[in-house]
Amino acid sequence: MRDQLHIGSRLCWVIAWLLAVVAPAVYLLWPDELTWWIGLGLVMPLGGLAAWREDQKGYGDGYHGTGDGGPWGPPPG
Repeated sequence: MRDQLHIGSRLCWVIAWLLAVVAPAVYLLWPDELTWWIGLGLVMPLGGLAAWREDQKGYGDGYHGTGDGGPWGPPPG
């Protein structure tokens, strides 16, 4: 279980993407200034994981498509 909880694991990516998908729904369900900031905050883990992965694996040097495990996708199986 501990291997699934470290930064950069597949479970971490799934949770970050779920939070990013929920973020616009939070604002659409309760349009308010506070929920706008909460929605913005829910997207930040995905950006943080992508930045962490780029730093760890050096993905910033070339072009990456969607299916090659670039910095925005989950780690390969």
